[in-house]
Amino acid sequence: MKKGFTLVELLIVVVILMLLMLAVLVGWKNQVNRANDSLRKKHLNDIKRAFEEYYNDNGCYPPQSMLLQNGETGTILEHCDGPELQPYIKAVPCDPHTKTPYNYVPIDDTVPPNICLGYRAFAGLLDVNDTDITAQGCSGITGCGYGSEWNYGISSGGSVALPGFDPGALPTSTPGPQPGQNACTLAGSCDARADPIGPDPENPICPITYATNCTVDDVDQCMTPTNRCRD
Repeated sequence: MKKGFTLVELLIVVVILMLLMLAVLVGWKNQVNRANDSLRKKHLNDIKRAFEEYYNDNGCYPPQSMLLQNGETGTILEHCDGPELQPYIKAVPCDPHTKTPYNYVPIDDTVPPNICLGYRAFAGLLDVNDTDITAQGCSGITGCGYGSEWNYGISSGGSVALPGFDPGALPTSTPGPQPGQNACTLAGSCDARADPIGPDPENPICPITYATNCTVDDVDQCMTPTNRCRD
């Protein structure tokens, strides 16, 4: 008499097949992530070349805030696929997966910043163990000092990471916005603001606010760029 598979044997086969499928899926996803990371690096290199050519023609780097072709106001990198960097780049590049802009940060932190002094631009690599991240003085987990989501960047010269940034420090959560009219300015001071939250409470203009006058501890928090208002 021929004997069929037992239930246990069938379950073992199913588990093995599922593990194989999972391994293939994880490997495929890792390859996609690495491909996207390579494209992010290429985009930043293209931006760096375009910025330097812009500087050669204009004696300064592109403005941090400007009226974009889509009618909105923002940095020259905020209009994905926009023409703002022509003729240096055909279309402004954005993240290949999320389709969100790369982060443009002037080296000068005064208000308004002197953009002619230099710039940094950042992307978020999914491979947090990429050695290019640590080579820049950044951390795959906590970033480069401009927000944990920005862990790889370029600059017009000097360090990519924020001066004094410790890539080995443990990540800390950013406090949510609280009722109040005081917030961190772009320059890193704590001051009163008419509307620190803005029209979208889910994406506040100021990540932290204070109900009372700014204290010494509040001013210390404003030394961290990620705690400052966007404008």
